[in-house]
Amino acid sequence: MTTTQSTPPAFEETSELDLIRQTAADIASDYDDQYWRDVADGMEPEAFWQDCADAGFLGATVPEEYGGEGMGFWELSAIVEELSERGCMGVEMLFVVTVCFGGITLTNYGTEEQKTEILPQLCDGDYNFCMALTEPDAGHNAPNMDTFAERDGDEFVIDGTKQWISGVERADKMLLVARTQKREEVPKRTQGVTLFLADPHDDAIEFRELDTGIPTPEKQFEVSIDGYRAHEDDVIGTEGMGLYQLFDTVNPERLLGAAGAVGIGRNALRRAIDYAKEREVFDQPIGAHQAVQHPIAEHWSRLEAAHLLLRKAAWMVDNEPDPKKRAEIANMAKLRATEAGHDATDVAVQVHGGNGFSRDYTVIDMWKGTRLGKVAPGSTEMMRNHIAEHTLGLPRSY
Repeated sequence: MTTTQSTPPAFEETSELDLIRQTAADIASDYDDQYWRDVADGMEPEAFWQDCADAGFLGATVPEEYGGEGMGFWELSAIVEELSERGCMGVEMLFVVTVCFGGITLTNYGTEEQKTEILPQLCDGDYNFCMALTEPDAGHNAPNMDTFAERDGDEFVIDGTKQWISGVERADKMLLVARTQKREEVPKRTQGVTLFLADPHDDAIEFRELDTGIPTPEKQFEVSIDGYRAHEDDVIGTEGMGLYQLFDTVNPERLLGAAGAVGIGRNALRRAIDYAKEREVFDQPIGAHQAVQHPIAEHWSRLEAAHLLLRKAAWMVDNEPDPKKRAEIANMAKLRATEAGHDATDVAVQVHGGNGFSRDYTVIDMWKGTRLGKVAPGSTEMMRNHIAEHTLGLPRSY
């Protein structure tokens, strides 16, 4: 990822970053639990999103010449973590689909025309994105995708099916991933894939909402593409090298998910701490018992460890030139953070007892939301596969 400002050495939490975190906390304070329950039930988070735009958060990593703040992923990940820690449930998904899929991808690989047209509107909160990568018969095996773009003069005709695509219904543009060469025609199976800037509301694209039980601000869809025409000017980056370019989007995507998991995990444990101080059974607060104290203490320390790994990974996104090293640490951070975050919410539900299953106490929605993080983006099994193969040098297992 290319940034215009290097991050400080030794993960220094500067006064500037303190101000950014405080701004995020101030924004979050205006939106209570009921607001986020309403968002999970289908309400558009327009007021919150505009506040984030006005604070410069949506353009955090966008260069200043395109209306952004010219900061790094170091700052962006801290924004998402802080908002999540203050109770903004699912905010990491909002930032992933637009700020990451749109802002980071176009900043790194967009043409001058694409950047000039889209990035200023994205920074202002007037432009939303989605990404269509996952397919029913490919899943994590992205090079095995069937969606194909056949060249026809200066256009491509695209056909295929995508699944579990977030936020299609509100997106102005779609980052569409398709093969432009068949697998048997390229030296490596990861070649021959191209990124396109597509219109999700074109007549050739249909989408159907999937019925999920996860309280998130982004709905999920199956997308059918039948004869969609993309001009060659809609290609993002280099034709045929899309998967390699996508790594600079996917690693930040995973780390924003990690930031959300750490933040929500902390928020859930704080709620558990408050409840344990107030709830009395057998004439004393339940928090006086080690059976309640120890799980909270254990998982708070695990969240702190995940936070430190996340901060290292964010620093490497901005400063480490070797993409393999960036990928290694991103996968480790995503694994540790999403597991620690979900485990923390599980402890919070347990501390609340029966009340933990009431939406009035919020922790059950946090439990459901963080469970998603162990599956997407990138399952915990695939994170372990990557660590085993690329960090430890073990034989490929999948």
